[in-house]
Amino acid sequence: MDYTISITNKCNLKCSYCYERHLNTEYGHISTEIMKNIANFIRQQNNAGTIYLFGGEPLLYMDTVKYFCENINAKKFVITTNGTLLTENFIRWCADRKVIINMSHDGIKCTERGADTSLLNANLKLLLKYQPDTLVQLVYTENTLPDLYNNIIYLKNLGVKKVSAAMDAFLTPENPNTFGDILREQWQKIAEIQELFVYELAVKINNITENKHSTCEICKKKIFINWDGNIYPCIQFQNISEYRCGNVLSGIESEKARKAHPDYSMVSERCSGCEITEYCRNSCACRKMATTGTLRNISEAACLEEQVHILTALELISKA
Repeated sequence: MDYTISITNKCNLKCSYCYERHLNTEYGHISTEIMKNIANFIRQQNNAGTIYLFGGEPLLYMDTVKYFCENINAKKFVITTNGTLLTENFIRWCADRKVIINMSHDGIKCTERGADTSLLNANLKLLLKYQPDTLVQLVYTENTLPDLYNNIIYLKNLGVKKVSAAMDAFLTPENPNTFGDILREQWQKIAEIQELFVYELAVKINNITENKHSTCEICKKKIFINWDGNIYPCIQFQNISEYRCGNVLSGIESEKARKAHPDYSMVSERCSGCEITEYCRNSCACRKMATTGTLRNISEAACLEEQVHILTALELISKA
C-alpha cells in the first residue's frame, strides 16, 4: 500500500493553479497527537510501500516530516516540496537516509508560482549536489504552454536529469484547436531532447509496450491521509464525506464508498469510440474529479493532453 500523508494544506506560495485553493477546504496541519496516530496506524498495517509526504508545503513543518521518516518502516519516502525552504542541512539529512526529495520549478519564469527563480535555482543546485537524479516537477498553464520546451531545456541546463511536466488541472482553453496544436508541437520537441528522463512519456511508453492498463480502485493500492487523520482515496476527495474511507483511529472503512461509487474507475464518457482508449489514463478518478468535479468525465484540455502524450509515445516506440 502506498500512503500519501498531507502534512498540511497551507503553503508559503500562492500558485495560480494550486489544487488546494480550488478545493476550498479548511486549512490546517497535523497536530502532535494525530502525527503519532498516523504513524501507529501505518505501522499496524505493516504494508507500507512508498510514503509520500505532501502538502501544501510540507517543509513548513520540517520536524513532522522528519518524525515520519524516522518512525515508520517503508520501502521508500518521497517528499514533494516547492523548494523555497530547502537547506543544505535538511538535504544532507535526507540523503543520509535515502529520503527522496521531488522539487517543483516551472523554468525560466516562476511568476505563476509567485516564487523567486534565483532562489529556486540556488536550492535546486544544492539538491542536485546530493540527489543528482532529483525529479523536478513543472506545471504549465495555457499562458506558459508555448514556452514549455524552453522551460524544460532551461531545467536541463541547470543539471536536471529527470523532469515531469503536468498541465494545470483546471485549464479551460479559449480555443481548443489552437491549444491542441501548440500542445502537440511542444511535446514533439520535448520528445527529441537527448539524455533527459521525461516522466509522462516514460510512463506512457512503458504502459504501451508492457500492455499495462491502469486500474483505479478506492483504497486498494493507495490511500490519502488528511492532516486531520481522516482517510480518503486520493487528494481531490479530501473533506468530501461520501468518499471518506475511515480514520487512522478507526481504520480503513472503504466498502461503503466502493458500493456508492461504481463509476469510480470508469473510463471517461468523452473516450467513447476513441481509437486510443486502451492506452488512456482518463479512468483515473482523481484526474476526473480534478478537471470536471465528476467521476464520469474528463476535461477537454486533459483529453487533448492525453492524446498528445499517447501519440508522441507511439511515435517514439515506432522510431525505436
